[in-house]
Amino acid sequence: MLVRCPECGHQVSDQAKTCPSCGIDIAGKIINCPDCGEVIFKEWAECPNCHCVINGGAVGVNSPNTLPAADTADATDQGQTGLVPVPAPEEQPAPKPRRKGGAALTALIVAFVIALIVVFLGFYFYKNQEQQNELRAYRNAMQSDHPTVLQSFLDLYQDAPREHRDSVEALLTELKKIDTDWTSARVTCTKADLEKYMKLHPQSIHNTEALLLIDSLDWIDAQRADTPEAYMTYMDAHHDGTYYDEAHAAYEHLDAQKVKIEDKLLVSQLFTTFFRCLGDEDEATLLSTLAPVLDSFLHREQATKSDVLQYMHRIHEEDITQITFTPNNDWKIEKREAGEGLWAYTVDFTVDQKIERDDESPERFCTTYNVHGKISPEGKIVELNMRKIVQ
Repeated sequence: MLVRCPECGHQVSDQAKTCPSCGIDIAGKIINCPDCGEVIFKEWAECPNCHCVINGGAVGVNSPNTLPAADTADATDQGQTGLVPVPAPEEQPAPKPRRKGGAALTALIVAFVIALIVVFLGFYFYKNQEQQNELRAYRNAMQSDHPTVLQSFLDLYQDAPREHRDSVEALLTELKKIDTDWTSARVTCTKADLEKYMKLHPQSIHNTEALLLIDSLDWIDAQRADTPEAYMTYMDAHHDGTYYDEAHAAYEHLDAQKVKIEDKLLVSQLFTTFFRCLGDEDEATLLSTLAPVLDSFLHREQATKSDVLQYMHRIHEEDITQITFTPNNDWKIEKREAGEGLWAYTVDFTVDQKIERDDESPERFCTTYNVHGKISPEGKIVELNMRKIVQ
């Protein structure tokens, strides 16, 4: 093992007999200081590093870097006899003594510095994370339509940047105004107020509810009117309305009840044929227009076809050459459903009756009647009553 020579400080093996640098004996002459561990000569009275007493500090024991007395005397004698003195080996500076506890102080300082760095980094990352959380919460608040979200931001981030708090407070004030206006519109619940609210606040979260309320109000109006036109108006305004299918069904039902051109044609042809045959005494064609039993004929209930034929023959007196019945085309027709795809009709109109006689008189008799009739779903006359109009 290499040790430092106690004399000159150079590195030397602890097994060497002498130091190759200064020539001092090494083998068996050195020990380690029991206090600091420094390599010293056995005969030294104290350790030059820590000044620990060695060998009891006995008098006469050589101290480091001193020569034996005999050697000194020899040197003196040699000087007195004129001999050239042999120069003493060049002294090496003694190693600086180590201070006790120096390593511990250094370690303490290093630990303190590291602790400061850790605290600083922790604080930095904490503040950075806090700023990121605040920024994220601010963006969420500005994109929200709920006042509670904005108020929560203001409560949680009271130290947020002034511009962030101002923006959130402004938006919160606007949302509160929107809620106040919505409450007013919801209380009155009129179509005009709801439409006014949507116009003032086109981006409001309440607009969907407002549209649903308007849809319901328009449906109620359509039901109250209960006309094809009312239901069509609702469907035109609400293509995706909640009640669109119901409105469409009601419209078709009522529209089917409307008297159309084909209905008027059926009614007019049937009664025109009846009166033409009545004037011409065309029994076969006349009977084809009648139901087997009439609810009423000339105010007689449960009349038969025979009753109608008797009336026809009775009005054709012997001196009458021609009877002409002419409907005046003033049809008032009502239509009602009488089954799946079947309809019954109630009709009111006027008819003129002209009578010609064989006495060659130029005068013709003309009478106008109010006619009330009904047609069965089978397209046959089931009721016919006439009243003369007094002129």
